[in-house]
Amino acid sequence: MENLKNIISKKFGETYNFLKPFEVVYNTQKSVCTLTFLYPETISTFHDEQKKNIAEHIREELNLFAKTEVKFKKSYLDEINLKEKILHFFETYHKAVNSVMDKNKISIKKDALDVHITLSIAEKVLKNLNEDTLKRELTKYLSDNFCGNFYCEFQPGINYDEAKLAESDKEEFKNILRTMKPTQRYEVFAPVKLVGKDIPPRPEFLSKIKDEKMGVILAGKVQNLEKKSYKRIRNGTEVEKYYFKFDLYEENRFLRMLHFCARSHVEKMDKLANGDEVLVIADVKKDNKYLTGFIKSISLCQIDEEVRRQYREEIRTYTTIFPEPYNTMSQANIFDVKPEFKDIVKGKNFVVYDVETTGLDADTCEIIEIGAVKVENGEITQKFQTLVKPKQRISSLITDITGITNDMVDNAPPIESVIKDFYLFSKNTVLSGYNVGFDMKFIQKAGQNVSLKFDNEVLDVLPIAKEKLNCKNYKLGTVVKHLKLTLDNAHRAFFDALATAEVLLELTKTTFISENQG
Repeated sequence: MENLKNIISKKFGETYNFLKPFEVVYNTQKSVCTLTFLYPETISTFHDEQKKNIAEHIREELNLFAKTEVKFKKSYLDEINLKEKILHFFETYHKAVNSVMDKNKISIKKDALDVHITLSIAEKVLKNLNEDTLKRELTKYLSDNFCGNFYCEFQPGINYDEAKLAESDKEEFKNILRTMKPTQRYEVFAPVKLVGKDIPPRPEFLSKIKDEKMGVILAGKVQNLEKKSYKRIRNGTEVEKYYFKFDLYEENRFLRMLHFCARSHVEKMDKLANGDEVLVIADVKKDNKYLTGFIKSISLCQIDEEVRRQYREEIRTYTTIFPEPYNTMSQANIFDVKPEFKDIVKGKNFVVYDVETTGLDADTCEIIEIGAVKVENGEITQKFQTLVKPKQRISSLITDITGITNDMVDNAPPIESVIKDFYLFSKNTVLSGYNVGFDMKFIQKAGQNVSLKFDNEVLDVLPIAKEKLNCKNYKLGTVVKHLKLTLDNAHRAFFDALATAEVLLELTKTTFISENQG
């Protein structure tokens, strides 16, 4: 399709840049190749003689053995056509989303060739939806079918009635919730429009851009700014055009940005300087195998690094591992007296956890299991438990110690997903464990790899046991046995974490008398 545009521009320059190759159909029986081009409804001076010249030039350039027909079709951006195409897109490619979409709340606002579309989707779905992926797909679909510049947004609508969903949709819908993740964004301040349209001050993180994205909002500092010029022939006259090139920096990440500038915008873009903080809307595309952002709109703004850090660390929903309630096997007695705890535990919430790993070095070895319990007001209330699939093989030595085999982790989730859920599970709690310094190194390393910082208060149970007890050694199993507690399946993360939590609670009861006193 792009070659057809090049064939036309080679002969006519930019005169017919408004043409969009739409369809190529080859009829094998009649040996006829039909090429269809779209042109915008705003073009009212596209005459039959011009169409004839373009068609003849294409036939000459292609030099096909088959008969070549060239058709031109006006692209009408009327609301009815657009809504029909939008509905067809969801019915065909995203059936489950379509079933929880409010079809009566598709808002379309048109300004010449700019079309702004707002679509209402059930709130429960929207918060788990990868908006950028869906926007990119819908934008491309509409761009392939119409001549226009499309900008798509989603807003939360009324939640779906699951009972009314078709059975086939229910499973697909569950898959959406399992696989789609919300786009992380942060807030910038005081945006001042430089070129283009007003930009919502909620960019996503540049570090998350791994592939092509359409209409993405980004922010960062301008570095290596250059103004370039080039020559174009327009209507037989040589015209000088300008574009601006710079690197957009976000901490230690950057993305090359290009803006091909309209003549009326050159003076405004000349005000841009290295070090400026900017907010942009751009189409990120692969250009010579590298990602490049082609800027549509740009504003000056103010970026608060502390705000950006806080938003980066904010994980709102579980996506892979969902905590479960912890139910004790012992039966409550109405005459039981609820224990009191010392200040070290009193009034605090804890996540007591343990990890199993492929080795001892957090820089070269990997987590293969995380087990944890949440302790609230002196009671164990929730459990978090999962195997983790490592990138390296589990050695026979580690299997002998932990009982975890390569087959067991084959279908387990990767640490990149698990650590985000563990971050949410442990948010606003004290992180605790047995000889917890070892575990913290692995947790912090895994968090660092996905831009999460575990800066919780940390409490190690081992020093408390050494202070309170008089044992032959202070291995977890020994301490548990000494306190007449239970440790099943030692060296499995959840059971070690559970035993550690029970040790912590036992040792911090106000009624507990230290054996090491006196």
